[in-house]
Parts: sequence; structure tokens; C-alpha cells
Amino acid sequence: MNDSQKLWFRPPELSTVGVVTVRLLFAFLVWYTVPAATALKEQPHPVGLARVFDLTFLANPGVLPGIKWVLIPVLMLYVTGRLPLLATGLTLLATVLPGTLDNSQGATQHSQQVISLILLAQFLYHLYCALCPDPERTLLERGRWSVFMGQQAIVAAYTVTALTKLFRSGFGWVVDSANFPIQMVKNIQMQYYNTLEPETVTGFWATTSAKVQEVFLASPNLCRALLTSGLLLELLAVLALLGRRWAAAYGLLLIVFHLLVRTMTGLNFRFHIAALFIFLIYPLVAHWLAAARAHLSATQRGQTAEA
Repeated sequence: MNDSQKLWFRPPELSTVGVVTVRLLFAFLVWYTVPAATALKEQPHPVGLARVFDLTFLANPGVLPGIKWVLIPVLMLYVTGRLPLLATGLTLLATVLPGTLDNSQGATQHSQQVISLILLAQFLYHLYCALCPDPERTLLERGRWSVFMGQQAIVAAYTVTALTKLFRSGFGWVVDSANFPIQMVKNIQMQYYNTLEPETVTGFWATTSAKVQEVFLASPNLCRALLTSGLLLELLAVLALLGRRWAAAYGLLLIVFHLLVRTMTGLNFRFHIAALFIFLIYPLVAHWLAAARAHLSATQRGQTAEA
């Protein structure tokens, strides 16, 4: 069944291999995001779970390496789809705890939060399945819905980001975005004021970023146009749930936007880009691969019959 024949806002019709591949790719991403060590021995500005628990125990030798060792069999369960409530719950905890400690230092970084949001959505779905069992709900169906939960988490993250920009700016974000080059100047000078040494621009991203920053500093309205297009992408992110073609197109556009923002600010969006590929773009790639295999098999059967 193709996208035009099915209802909108439904799980992608992945095969068992496709579902397992999504899980496998995401498991590698989770493993990469969980740190093996931390030097943070205080939580001066606790947020989230740090308001209730002292998470500085994560800085003790062996704690985070131990968590990563435990995470290996847990992620194996996650990939196979066995004990999904336990697997997603423990994996969620392994990403949230170090992230919460990081954000309890007085500044918030959200580069890895999309990973935890996806795991949270999947955990809640499996919790629902456990509380409301349905004998007709197959393992493949649960796998497809789990992927769909990941897609919804990504869409929700971008939508909330866009709404926050509008509400916090009093709906003046589009007008104020022309001042973004001033923030770029701050980023450029940050290293200098920290070290009193001029910034050395080397490497592809650094040199490209320097050139893009010069362009936007000279033309703030061009910067406004780019950022406004990004805001519209975020506001309309729900369109990514219309089907695998919509999801792939939207994922590609968001990746391009992230790469452009990286050249402007130097910020790295590698976790967002990876999540966009796994959950929004790969389902269409899997569909193309399945169609190609089916066509190849049909061709080979036809040649055998003729022989």
C-alpha cells in the first residue's frame, strides 16, 4: 500500500527487517550519546531529577563506564524488540541522568535531548501496550508504532521550539531575527575573550562559517529570510507525519537547515541530523530497497520461466 492509498498519520509500513534496522541505527546513536565519564562533581543549579536526587555520583570512577556496559545487553533487547518496556525504560534512564547533570550547571544544552524524547515516547507507548494488552497486536505492528512514536517525538520537539520562539518574543521573532548577526559576532569573539588569543580559522566548517557570517553581517535581511524559513519548517513539522515521502522530504529540509545554521553559528546538530535520517528519511529508503528487491526477484523469475 502506498502513501496515497492509506490514511494519513499512520505508522510507516516497514518490514521486520526495516523495523530492526531503525532500532539498530538508533541503538548505535544512543550508545554514542551516553558519556563514558564526567568531571561534573556538583549540581549548583539542579533541574529535573536533580531536584530530587544527587546525580553527582555519576562522576565517581566506574559509574558511567558501568552504565555503558549494562547498556550493551539492554540495547540488544531494544534492537530485537524483546522486553520493550524494560529496554526503553533503562535506555531512557541512561540518557536522562548524565544529561540532567550537565544541565544542572547553570546553562542548558539540548543537543542530545531529542534522543531522550524519542525514548520517552517509545517507553510510554510500550507502557500503554502493557497496561492495555491486545492479542491481535503483533510484534511487527508494535515495532512500526514504536518507529511512529519516534517520528512524533521529533515533530513535537520542532513544533514546541517554534512556538517557544514566537511566545517568548511576543510574536516579534521574525522582526528581531534580523539582529541575529549580533549574536554571531558574540560567538566569533567568545574564544578571544576567554583566552585573549585571536581565533584561528582552519578546517572546512570553520572557514565556511567565517564566510557565511560575513555575508549575514553585511545583509541582516538575508539572515532574517533564512531564519524565518526555518521557523516555518518547525511550525509545520506535523506535515512530516503525512507519509514516508512527506517524512523524508521534511527530514531532508531540516537537515539542510541545520547545516546552514551550523555554518552561521558553529553549533553542531549531529544528533538531530542522525535522528532525522533514522526516523524520517530511512523509512522511504527502506521502501525503495524493498521495491528494488521485489523488482529484481520478479525479473529473475521471469528469466527462469523463459529458460
